[in-house]
Amino acid sequence: MKKLWLLFVFIAIHSGLKAQIWQEYSAFYPSVGVQLGTKGVGIEASYPFLSAFNLRVGGNFFPPVKAGLNNRVYRVRRSDVSFFADWQPLYGKASWFARKWIVTGGAGYFFQNEVDRYQGTSVQAGQLKDYTVKTSAFRPYVGLGLNGIRVSQRLNLGIHLGYYIPTSSSKIEVHEIDPIEIPDLLEKLNSYPRNATSGLNVQFGLSYVFWKDQRIR
Repeated sequence: MKKLWLLFVFIAIHSGLKAQIWQEYSAFYPSVGVQLGTKGVGIEASYPFLSAFNLRVGGNFFPPVKAGLNNRVYRVRRSDVSFFADWQPLYGKASWFARKWIVTGGAGYFFQNEVDRYQGTSVQAGQLKDYTVKTSAFRPYVGLGLNGIRVSQRLNLGIHLGYYIPTSSSKIEVHEIDPIEIPDLLEKLNSYPRNATSGLNVQFGLSYVFWKDQRIR
């Protein structure tokens, strides 16, 4: 995370030295912001290049929360750093949708992407886990979204929907569960739709724009 912060500071300083104003039809602006979504909470920096393209880098951390379901308790452990390249297909057109819609490709590396399961409706002190599900660390990403939605003159909203593609099957680390159950459990975890859930990404980001034409909405 420290390296990400240094990168964000560099972008902010570099942006302050620029006198250029991005085109009125662009969905992209040099910015740094915070984000919230299925990957947790995080920070992200964005920098446009050419007319219809943009680079983003961000990091996320999922807060240590637990959820109960069917007399079981699940705990998600997730943190990542991701890099994206955005493309605005309808750049140059005047409609609101054309000025906001983007298509994204990229990749993410998950330092943690695991789910722990416990027996019961709550977790007691010292209670061992049944098992831990571990999914692939490196994942290519594809998605789309709406970017550059004006909140105020210097604040923009971004909405992103996409999928981190698994590069390997899920693995199970056994703690208390009977090992005889593992083959059936693995089959379920690596079958649709369960194998798709860990890669889904829904993200909302609020970013501070370093410069922007006053006329742009």
